[in-house]
Formats: sequence, C-alpha cells, structure tokens
Amino acid sequence: MRYVMGGLSCLLLVGLLGFQNPAPPPSPERSLSAFTNDDGSRPDGRVAMRDDSSAMKKALAVGPGLVRIGPGHYRLSEITIPTGVTVIGTGTGTVLQATGSKPVFKQSAVAGWRLRDVTVQGEATGPWKERTDQGAHGIVIEGCSNYEVTGTQIKDFAGVGLQITRTNLQTSGFTNGGMVSSIATTGNYIGVRFDTRGEYVTASQLMCHYNVIGLVIHAGNTNISNSNIGSNTDGIVIDDRENGSHGSLTGCLVNHNDRYAILGKNVLNAMAISNCCFFYGTIQLENCLGVNVTSSLLGCNVKTSGDLPNRFAGNHVVTEGQRFDFAPATIVEDNFTKTGPWTLNQVAVIKPVEKK
Repeated sequence: MRYVMGGLSCLLLVGLLGFQNPAPPPSPERSLSAFTNDDGSRPDGRVAMRDDSSAMKKALAVGPGLVRIGPGHYRLSEITIPTGVTVIGTGTGTVLQATGSKPVFKQSAVAGWRLRDVTVQGEATGPWKERTDQGAHGIVIEGCSNYEVTGTQIKDFAGVGLQITRTNLQTSGFTNGGMVSSIATTGNYIGVRFDTRGEYVTASQLMCHYNVIGLVIHAGNTNISNSNIGSNTDGIVIDDRENGSHGSLTGCLVNHNDRYAILGKNVLNAMAISNCCFFYGTIQLENCLGVNVTSSLLGCNVKTSGDLPNRFAGNHVVTEGQRFDFAPATIVEDNFTKTGPWTLNQVAVIKPVEKK
C-alpha cells in the first residue's frame, strides 16, 4: 500500500512539474505543395512559367518551422524568409526561377533564418563572358545576422549571384553576421559579393566558376576559407569601401582565371591571405597597404604598385613563364623555389655593432 501510494505521489509530482513547465510544441513542418496560389493553382513544380510566390508567402507565414520544396521548377519573386524559418529543397532538383531583375530571395533586416539545398536560376542568356551588371541579383541579403545559406547553386544572373550588404551589427553583436557554405555560382556577372559592410560572415566552400568576376570583397571582417575560385575572367577583386577589408582568405584554390587571380585596389586596412594556391592570371595590388600573402603557392604573375608596404613571405614560387614586378615598398622575404631561396628575396643588411 505504501509502495502504491508512493508511486501515485511520484506520478502526481511529475504531473505537476509537467504542468508548470510544459514541453514546447514541435516546430511545424510543412510542404509548399500544401498551399495554393491566389489564383487557386497548386505549386507542384510542373509549371515553370507560373508564379508560385503567393503560395510560398502563405507557407512562410505559418510561423517558425520548416518549409520543404519538392523537386521541380518554381517561379518566385522577392521572397523573404522570416525569423525562425528554414526553407529546404532537394538540391539541384529544386529549381527556383527568377523573374526579370527581381531577386528570388530578398532578405532585409531579418535575423535567424535558413536557406538550404536549392538551385536559384536567373534569366541571363548568351555567353557568360559577355555578362554586364544589370542589377539582376539572385539572393540579396541586407541588414541581416545569424543566418545560413548552404548547399545552394546560383546561376545565370546579370548581376550578383549572392549579394551580402550591411550586417545588422546591433543584433549580431559584432560576432555572428551569418554563415554561407557549399555555394556554387556559375554564369553570373559576379558570383559572390561581400558588399559595403557585409561583415562578420563566415564563408567556406565557395565554388565560383565561369563568372565575369568570381568573388568581390568590399567589406571588412570577412572570413573566407576552403574555396575554389576558378575559370572566371577575374578571380577575386578586393576593393575597400566603408570600413575597409581587413579580412582573411585561407586555404583557397584560385586557378585558371583569365586576367586577375587577385586584383587589390585601395585596400588600406590590410588583408591576410595564406595557404592558398594561385595558378595563372596575375596578383595585382594597386595602392594597397598591409596585404600579406604567406605560405602559399605562387604559380601566377605578381605586380605591386604604390608607396605603401605589402608583404610576400614564405611562399613557394613557380618561376617558369611568370612575371614579377614588385614596388620598392613591397616586402619580399623567405620565399623559395624548387632550387632553393628565391633570388628576388630582399636581403636585409645587418650592420655590425661597433666596438667602443
């Protein structure tokens, strides 16, 4: 009898505790196909020309949770993912088609959202090398923080595939601008652009191929790693805007770009470039200060100009067929070739201490 009463007491106690601290309900998961457009049609991915934006907005308006988009073609325009919502597709099987110059996703001043595993398709036609910037962007992120874009392919935009501007630093606390990873951009005017104050973003596994410009950095505090920037007209352009650059580029392969591997223009707040491989094209620094290229493989031309110091140190240099033109202010030290120390290293002159 005591055992039974003790058990009942325990059950009663657990029940009371559960009543006082109820478990949160699970976040609702829904499919885009469960909603209808304003005209009554259902987004089933079979009608590429139909605009499914109204159904998508209804799916997002349910609240925090997960919105799944099945395989097929869906035409979307200026969709905003709310806070607490994750949108996920099936990878290359889920094609989200843009209309004209309007971005597929327009994220403005929204924190804490996720976009995963979709293909974002623009309407640019013709040879990709003839693309110009018509302002037709794929994904536009402005004033956001604590977001994630992963596993996404962005292609054929007469503008920027992934455009990031002005991280909401008040929300992020100067730490978490957002995260982008496994992003493939092809056939755009610019693949990825960290625009004015698009800061504190952690970017990895960017694959920027067959764009006029693969990657543009205008923002400070960018952290870019383990990326492949190749077969573009220009690989990487770093050009200071408000608050400068002063970021890092680590462990990247920059290969087969036609003109510039890296073009640095007016980079006056420094940039750390390390453990990268550069083949073909030119690393050109114009009026830059504190660009530090170290522990990398240099299989490309190098040209620096201006009166401000930059540094190339500890790199393995491929000299066959390459051209090197360093301004006097550029520090060139401790580099080596397959035969030993590089002949263009600067030799420091150490004056003997005079005996008194």
